[in-house]
Amino acid sequence: MAGFLIKTFGCQFNQLYSAMITDALIRGGHRSSESLGEASLVIINTCAVREKAEEKAFSFLGEAAMVVGASHIVFMGCTATLDRERAVRIAGRGLNVVEGTAAVEQVLAVVGTVVPVGELDCTPPRSLFPTADIELMRGCEGYCTYCIVPRSRGPEVIVDVGEVLHRAERAIGSSFSELLFLGQNINRYRSRLGGLVEIMSSVDELDGNFWFWFLSSHPANFTPEEVRRLMELRHIEHRLHLPLQSGSDRILERMNRRYTIADYARLAEPVRENADWTLTTDIIVGFPGETDDDFAHTVDAVRGFRFDGVFLAKYSDRPGTPSSRMQDKVPLALIDERHSALLRIVQDLSEQSNQVLAGKFVDVLVLAVPAGSDAFGKSIDGRNVWFSCSEPVPGIGTIVNVAIDHGSREGLHGTRVC
Repeated sequence: MAGFLIKTFGCQFNQLYSAMITDALIRGGHRSSESLGEASLVIINTCAVREKAEEKAFSFLGEAAMVVGASHIVFMGCTATLDRERAVRIAGRGLNVVEGTAAVEQVLAVVGTVVPVGELDCTPPRSLFPTADIELMRGCEGYCTYCIVPRSRGPEVIVDVGEVLHRAERAIGSSFSELLFLGQNINRYRSRLGGLVEIMSSVDELDGNFWFWFLSSHPANFTPEEVRRLMELRHIEHRLHLPLQSGSDRILERMNRRYTIADYARLAEPVRENADWTLTTDIIVGFPGETDDDFAHTVDAVRGFRFDGVFLAKYSDRPGTPSSRMQDKVPLALIDERHSALLRIVQDLSEQSNQVLAGKFVDVLVLAVPAGSDAFGKSIDGRNVWFSCSEPVPGIGTIVNVAIDHGSREGLHGTRVC
């Protein structure tokens, strides 16, 4: 039995594709390995959003090439799109390169030239259990000035609505408890049923005990009415991740985000009015031209919207993006200073948000039950939850009720209600 090793960097799209490839290889009679020395096939699934991830991928490629040889390596994903030549220089001319614009079927066709693979199954990979990742669309045409994804993933490709619903039904029938619908700019999904709200409404009508949510929303392609309609669905998780990126209208314009803070506030209003929902976001600190006033506006926005969670990123140039050619770069030391200041605020807000739930009961989807320590899961509004429990130990993928003792900046802590 031949061994294979898959090394995955980056986003949940990459995690999904790697899991689907793993399943197909196992059905083809191969076994997964953690060691290059035991592998006759190596697949490197790459990410180009951050330079660090790129460099790690190239480093691992060089190591793998010395052990298994270029012809036994499949180099795929965003970095494969952007720097094919460097990959070939590192590994050798026999390297199998699959660009990030390829569908998983195209990736498997290339893998199949190296080793036999099984048929692609529309059932979500068991390795992702209890969450079934389902691709709604891939590619992006937003062209934010800091982002490489339109180049690395290509133009938008919509998955047929019938296929989406079929995969959702198969996931529910296979006892998956959570469905996560993926799209780089998921609000732009269009089908014969309509847009995002319509496809999510169709999912909501499926039979079964499940939760679902989606990533990632773009404020420029959302309306307050759509937010309100989504919030009415019975199976949807009570959270909205809505990337803000900056609190300054001037910087948002330079980013080509195509909305203002006032626009964002109208979208956030339905969520902030409902105590059962959480609002999370992304912020980039130190975008070219960001002044002290621009940063102050971002701080004000983070405090004003009372975000329950913020994913902070320090701006860094990605070669080939418009922002990389902007001349008025913010000094790295100042970016670090601003990032640290905002991180303290974000952590305080997260702790305050979680402390509010002390003394309350929440439903929790069980994700891990390690021996000798607290079980771990997440609440229906997306918070991390650690909880103690007595026998019988809950199974992964079950939904349990937890009494919350206290909240921290990391999440909620409590005891399972038996």
